[in-house]
Amino acid sequence: MASEADDSQKDIVSTQSEGLSIEAEKVAKADAVYVTPEGRNRRRARAKADKRFDFRKNLLESPDSDPKGFERIIGDSDLMSVNFLDRGKKAAAAVCRIKVPSDGGFWYGTGFLVGPRLLLTNHHVLGNADEASQCSAEFGYEHDVDGVLSEPVRFNLRPHEVFYTDAELDVTFVAVTPFSDEGVPLHRYGRLPLIPVSGKAINGEWVTIIQHPGSEPKQIAIRASQIIALDPELALELRIDLDRFIHYSTDTEPGSSGAPVLNDQWQVLALHHKAVPAPGKLGKPGRTTKQPVWIANEGIRISAIFKLLELERFAKPQAGLVLDRLDMSLGFTAMSRAAVMSHGAIGETVFEADRKPLDPVRWANVAGYDPAFLPPLRIDLGQIYKPLLDKNKVAALLDGSGHELAYHHFSSVIHADRKFPLITAVNIDGNALVHPGKRKDTWRRDARIADEFQPDGDFYEKGKGSDPVQFSRGHQVRLLDPCWSPLSNAAQALAESQVGSEDTFHYTNAAPQVQTYNDIDWGNLEDYLLDKAQTTKKRLTVFTGPIYRDDDPTYGRDRRGGPWQIPLSFWKVAVLQKSGTKPVAAAFIVGQTQYVQALYEAKVFSGLKPYTVDEMRNRLIQTTIVSIETETGLDFSAVRSLDAHGSLESTRQTRWLNDMSDVLI
Repeated sequence: MASEADDSQKDIVSTQSEGLSIEAEKVAKADAVYVTPEGRNRRRARAKADKRFDFRKNLLESPDSDPKGFERIIGDSDLMSVNFLDRGKKAAAAVCRIKVPSDGGFWYGTGFLVGPRLLLTNHHVLGNADEASQCSAEFGYEHDVDGVLSEPVRFNLRPHEVFYTDAELDVTFVAVTPFSDEGVPLHRYGRLPLIPVSGKAINGEWVTIIQHPGSEPKQIAIRASQIIALDPELALELRIDLDRFIHYSTDTEPGSSGAPVLNDQWQVLALHHKAVPAPGKLGKPGRTTKQPVWIANEGIRISAIFKLLELERFAKPQAGLVLDRLDMSLGFTAMSRAAVMSHGAIGETVFEADRKPLDPVRWANVAGYDPAFLPPLRIDLGQIYKPLLDKNKVAALLDGSGHELAYHHFSSVIHADRKFPLITAVNIDGNALVHPGKRKDTWRRDARIADEFQPDGDFYEKGKGSDPVQFSRGHQVRLLDPCWSPLSNAAQALAESQVGSEDTFHYTNAAPQVQTYNDIDWGNLEDYLLDKAQTTKKRLTVFTGPIYRDDDPTYGRDRRGGPWQIPLSFWKVAVLQKSGTKPVAAAFIVGQTQYVQALYEAKVFSGLKPYTVDEMRNRLIQTTIVSIETETGLDFSAVRSLDAHGSLESTRQTRWLNDMSDVLI
């Protein structure tokens, strides 16, 4: 941040930890340059020891596109493809100077476009909506190839449309008007899409910063700053969260607050926000001494920004609006959060009162899911969830008989901590399907397991809390899946089908449905799989459940039994009997698929390329069973070898499903 009205040096924000200054100086002096073979060996070893190293490799382009990409991150080469400069020019177009009126002049900072008409900068640059409404974003304030300085193109900010800020993490998102005062369209400047997962840079890697230093025209420090890794124990002692902040050797000036920090693939790894002064050079909080010596910088990890937004998705409506636009920058359609808020829960227009639990005698002779349904294959449900059972993550039945709730043709196992299903398993006989008739939206708890493990109307009904979002009850086992009967008598078969459908309306089979994807993407997939089982007289077993992540958003703090963390992704493993002796399997994920690390190994994101409406993706992917195991901690070894995708090369093992005909099974 810089000012026209005052000494710019005193307006830069610095860190306030003397211990951080000492450690950063030590690391920067020791490791800033690697010129000797011993130094390169040391860097190579440290790069491979970085916990983010394996994922970092997934963000590299193929050797055909970037022959030296891998060698650069381990320190063996500094050679770049010549298109690095062209890509850098394209990335730089999205960076702007932010002009903030103040007494005696203007403040200046840096910001950059990260989504459709969405700008990211620091909280200390734009701290509130009223201030933002008086500001402008100036694009194109830079020298051209002939050294001629271009006039900035000014766009007004629109905080009344989107404005989200957090002082602690020092981030602000704000909407920008679509056209400048002169009618220039904002989309001309592109955007820098943000990748939500951690691992875009590792220790010792060189990074690039695009900035407006000291309110000056746009400038770039190309691979002039190097990631420095602080000692984790010392960072803990200094209360520096290394999962939220990243440090790099300095090459910024006042006015650079809000600048993007980028890796060699021009992926944003951090938002620059503070400078680290040399030891003994600290001044008053937030300010520096008169003649500071900068030895390092501190940036906010993009993964930490996503984590904050996701945690507040349902508590702060503006966080959800920001996430919608960030999703769109990656090519996803928005998650229809506005539809949830405007029209209530998706898929349910009327909430009937909960009915009382049924007598457990109803299931006295019901076996539930059949592990031998696909002979000669046997798939024991207990083996699948045993890793979670060993960690005490599975809720037990009240009578002490086990952990599986048996229903007609399916079973449910509940996650002890998250209170929703851990896994459901259903058998489908495509040759014996019987439609149960009119749907009855009557939900109830199951008396065989404690109430705490089955959130009911206190969770789902809007009137039971003050939350701005209402959820529908999303079936894990679809209501039509267990609706089949081997009985030849039509009336008896219909009765059994109706019992199976009724069983699906238990809270032990429900998880909060937060977007339309459960009704659309998931439903289309289930229809497709069910249709394959029905039309070809084959049997099908389907396992389903949520993906539980530590940073899932919370909901229902003032509701009885709350708060709960809401899963945003769901998985499905389908095992289909293609012939009398040949079963095959396929795995799918729907929802927040941008958090699935297998997608990055498949290299599905195309960098700075903007997506058109026709190219917007749904949220359904087919992946490998191994990926489901990685995301959930479950054990699908019984069907792992049957995976239709498992034998493909790694870059083809995870892919989008734009149409159900794309399913490989």
